[in-house]
Amino acid sequence: MSKTSRHGERRRFSPNMLRRGMNLYPPFLGMGLRVKEFSDDWTVCRVELKLTRFNRNQQGTAYGGSIGAMSDAFHALLLMHQLGTDYYVWDKAAEIEYVSPGVGTVYGRFEVSAEMAEAIRAEAASGQKVLPWFETELTLRDGTVVARVRRQLYVRKKRATREVTPDRPRRRDLRSGLRSGADGSSAG
Repeated sequence: MSKTSRHGERRRFSPNMLRRGMNLYPPFLGMGLRVKEFSDDWTVCRVELKLTRFNRNQQGTAYGGSIGAMSDAFHALLLMHQLGTDYYVWDKAAEIEYVSPGVGTVYGRFEVSAEMAEAIRAEAASGQKVLPWFETELTLRDGTVVARVRRQLYVRKKRATREVTPDRPRRRDLRSGLRSGADGSSAG
């Protein structure tokens, strides 16, 4: 099932199909990133960044750019699939605090609970933008924290799907009101 927007088509994939497709994505292949799981309910994603000769820095540890990139888009993907095609969901900002060197495989677990998704849906129902923050710790196998990542998303309900209320008419209704008088006659 797909829905066309001004930004192109958004295809709906099963969690397993998206995981397999992302693991074939050339930038992920090159930096050693593997998506291990998308949960069936789209609330959790697990990824790992294997330390290879292509993503090591001059000290032999994981390159900071790869560590930052391994957190890109996963919260947005989880929320996008929970909210459905009536919402725009974009990455807006990121903050990364590097805590210790990535001396081996780095693991990330990204989560957007169903309760959080419903709260965002309710807040965005009027068409206002919502800017939630999500936090994740990226760790080594033994639990050593390599980096703390904060990601901010931009969420807004698409204009065509917003409810029209007397206190919030659609923009096209406002434009047509400018061209006609209060009684519906032409203003000009």
